Amino acid sequence: MSEFNVTIMHTTSGKEIVVAVEPAFTVSSILDVLSESLKLKDRFVLATADHKILGPEVTVQEAGLKENDQLLLMPDPTGG
Repeated sequence: MSEFNVTIMHTTSGKEIVVAVEPAFTVSSILDVLSESLKLKDRFVLATADHKILGPEVTVQEAGLKENDQLLLMPDPTGG
């Protein structure tokens, strides 16, 4: 399986960003890309549509993400 797109909803700004991911990508690497493109200053986490927070070391494949899935980009609730 190769790369596919997921939609990420930035919960604080309401922006939607479509990101191309690969099964081996980690949540952490996706967050790095988002931080750079959105100029994020605080720590953020990615969560599934049902608000289950994905750990930074989890891969796209382990998270069970599929084409056109929607993720939520939320401020880190632990305050990091």
